[in-house]
Amino acid sequence: MYCNRFGIGGYGFGGSYAYGGFNFFIMIPTLIILFLIAYFIYKAINSKNLNFTVDTTSSKAMSILNERFATGEINDEEYETKKNQLLK
Repeated sequence: MYCNRFGIGGYGFGGSYAYGGFNFFIMIPTLIILFLIAYFIYKAINSKNLNFTVDTTSSKAMSILNERFATGEINDEEYETKKNQLLK
């Protein structure tokens, strides 16, 4: 009978509410951990650092600029000026 108070038979730490308290102390850290996991998932989804969009207009403009420079339509100064404008 004495051993029943330590978790066997529904009295101590085994889940009984007779002495209470211990289940509460397990619940609080579990809830904190679940809250932190949810918070970090939320922050990861809404982070400004995650930018999956590709700016196709500037890459297309750069390819046209590179092509014009390669064919000789524009000189070095024009190329550098236009490149700096595109990269702003």
